Amino acid sequence: MSRTSMQSSKAFDINSIEHAIRPARQRSLNDEVYQALAKLIASGEMRSGDRLPAEAELCRLFAVSRPVVRKALTRLRDEGLVLSRKGSGSFVADAGSPAEPKEAESKLAVMLHALEYRRSIEPDAAYYAAIRGGPNDLAVIAEALEDFRSFDEHDAQPNVDKAFHKAIARAGGNEHFVKALDIIGYDIDLGVTLAHHLSKLGQAERRAAIFAEHRSIYEAIKAQDPKAAREAMLTHLERSQVRVIARGQEMMRRAIT
Repeated sequence: MSRTSMQSSKAFDINSIEHAIRPARQRSLNDEVYQALAKLIASGEMRSGDRLPAEAELCRLFAVSRPVVRKALTRLRDEGLVLSRKGSGSFVADAGSPAEPKEAESKLAVMLHALEYRRSIEPDAAYYAAIRGGPNDLAVIAEALEDFRSFDEHDAQPNVDKAFHKAIARAGGNEHFVKALDIIGYDIDLGVTLAHHLSKLGQAERRAAIFAEHRSIYEAIKAQDPKAAREAMLTHLERSQVRVIARGQEMMRRAIT
């Protein structure tokens, strides 16, 4: 981030942070702070160069201790979403702010490992959803699909994407499918949030492609075709891997330039 950008940065609207806090109380405290701020950054409500409230103000807003706030800010910095300047505070990073090469490589590995894990589980979840899913399950999946189609840049993409996949896992009639996704929930959020933050270029096209893949999965489950549902989910996750690798290459390019 340039010195000019830092000097002209504005403090972010406190009311937006208070709004983001409300649904988060079931998470651990540092997760609560991290998720609320990451959501605002990913949605574009907090823009590059915006100054975050001071640590003391964040403590007051979230009703947490200073170590909790610092841990959340460290996590945001590690992911390249926030930059800190001694004596100036914390700022939302520019989309093009370079990360350390090792940091970029680490993020890519996390996302790819999460997808590898999901490919071993979610195709079977879709398979069983097509067999076991009832009308209520199908309605929830359809609602999640519509939410993904209609969300705008001020919504949090990780939430609508994850809701679709978790609805399918629940429809599979095996609680371990849901637990498996819960285990890597943060890694799923990381991949989607970073993709959203790194670049707005091609965002509409990427969303359209993902929606089409989601719709194919839904249609196969609706048709009670387990083999087609499994194949559609596997295809979606394989294409997601291609998108993650492309994003990772962009991260690495920015890290070394």
